[in-house]
Amino acid sequence: MSSRLEQALVDLREARARLERRSEPAFDARLKALRRWQSERAAALHRPLAERYDGEKLLHFLTRSFYLEADWSELTSDPAKISSRIGRIIDDDRPLVIAVRLQHTADSLDADMAAALETRLPARPITPTAYVRAFREVGQFDVREQQIGWVRELVDLLGGFADNRAAYWAFKLAGSPAKALGMGQTYGLLAEGFAAMRSTRDLENATREVVTVQRRELDRLTRRAGPDR
Repeated sequence: MSSRLEQALVDLREARARLERRSEPAFDARLKALRRWQSERAAALHRPLAERYDGEKLLHFLTRSFYLEADWSELTSDPAKISSRIGRIIDDDRPLVIAVRLQHTADSLDADMAAALETRLPARPITPTAYVRAFREVGQFDVREQQIGWVRELVDLLGGFADNRAAYWAFKLAGSPAKALGMGQTYGLLAEGFAAMRSTRDLENATREVVTVQRRELDRLTRRAGPDR
């Protein structure tokens, strides 16, 4: 495996350390509430498409299992060791590199959003108007556009593996070795993603439509003129 996964994991570990240094009760509560709010909003935004393509499991995976619940400590504890072992689970580490980069950028953006919201609404619930204003204040719209591109690439890559019967069964057989190598949680997350993609009809078109909706939402959120919604 290349050093790209190792570097991505090092960057995530450092970002998590910076986040830990910002920790204090009000900030932690705001960050948790923000992530839950964003997860619920994203699920509601994409639910019509999920229902059309039988993609409810994939929607749950992306908005909850991956974004809210994934524990990355298994990977960030020793990036060099993990990057040298990951080839025993998957042939191409690119999907995992993307996943780690997504989490890294989400951590950074969410932390800045939480700080901006706490300044605007100390100890008060998030409102759509306050969210839009904080979103524009934090900026980094190029990073958010990159995230959309990464999500599409990630789904395309994992969907390709899921549709390849030989690759899928090879991955299933890697479950026990993954646990033995100390990567059981990582394997479980990937397995859930594979299964969710296999159950989604016409994954290519579904992904294309999701990306279109997400870019439209990004345009709405970044528009500096007009009413806040």
